[in-house]
Amino acid sequence: MRARYCQTGRWVKAAFPTACLRGSDLRSVNEVIGYTLNAGWLAINGPLAMSMIVSEAPSPFFYFNGVAAMPGPFGFPIGYVSLQTGLSTHVIRAWERRYNAVAPQRSNNGRRLFSQSDMERLTLLKRAIENGHSISTIAGVDQAKLVQLAEPTTRPNGPINSGSKTYAGTTPITIIGHCLKAVAMLDGNALHRILRDAAATFSRQNLIDAIIFPLMEQVGRRWSDGSLRIVHGQLAAIVVHTQLISLLGHPCRDTTEKPCLLIAAPAGQCCYLGALAVAVTAQDHGWEPVFLGFNLPAVEIAAAFSMLGPQMIALSITCRVDDAFMHDELMRLSDLLNNGCLLVVGGRASLNYGRSIEAAGGEACSTATELISRLG
Repeated sequence: MRARYCQTGRWVKAAFPTACLRGSDLRSVNEVIGYTLNAGWLAINGPLAMSMIVSEAPSPFFYFNGVAAMPGPFGFPIGYVSLQTGLSTHVIRAWERRYNAVAPQRSNNGRRLFSQSDMERLTLLKRAIENGHSISTIAGVDQAKLVQLAEPTTRPNGPINSGSKTYAGTTPITIIGHCLKAVAMLDGNALHRILRDAAATFSRQNLIDAIIFPLMEQVGRRWSDGSLRIVHGQLAAIVVHTQLISLLGHPCRDTTEKPCLLIAAPAGQCCYLGALAVAVTAQDHGWEPVFLGFNLPAVEIAAAFSMLGPQMIALSITCRVDDAFMHDELMRLSDLLNNGCLLVVGGRASLNYGRSIEAAGGEACSTATELISRLG
């Protein structure tokens, strides 16, 4: 289990109503009652004032310095539920408000109090979504059905049927190997079938992280060392583009208003597959992604912001071009947005523009985990 506190320095409720902890006070610690809790030492109103020990399995007790204490007469606070389920507090609240996924009780002061069954249901919902299901379609299913949907869908030793051939083994490395063979033979149809079948086996995020991104990195390396040509890279990019668009073609079918995320590759950036992957990730986390395109000047991104009023803008910078030009574009966009929404910038080359991103009031977001923490 991993506890993530995205808003470092802000107080987060935990355990007793009067006890608080700060993300900035977290420390790393190893085995805790036989279980590694990556949140580490949890500071209670001060650094290392007290340790909070949580067992691996959901338990009706909190452990403070090894002493068990009941969570209260009504249930668990949302901070503890977040720790146990791995879901951010924002996602938990959103699933309750938008989809009625759980119905926690309320304390006298209006705070959510979750039951043990609520936590189990949230955990199953998270696993089902990791398997590729949409929260809008599974939020209301009964517990028995949810257990089935949450079962792992990856079959490490099962075959993948790509049409004319059946591949034994569905590990990402095996699939990437078959994909690279199809790319080398300029067999776009075979590559499409392999990725399509992988999409039926892996969750959407796993497909992106474990197969699509490593595949395109391998294609780039082989082009660099001369074993593949530009045409091979173009073919692979077109097929991957088609696969990502297909994933986006299955949005959540509900009428609930969702926060809007604008996604674009700014001026000078013509690689946009990473931006499309961001759109898929955002959609999986309850956002309405709008992919604007690539090589977009700041003024055009700002125009889309004025028309759609998004809660966040994500820029993908994958290639290092003219540093001064990119700095000017980021500053121009910052001026046009005028602090109207959060600006996050990711992509491999974004690491080269850390100071410019900070000067523009944006936040660097170089990994999928960092992006998810902001979406949550």
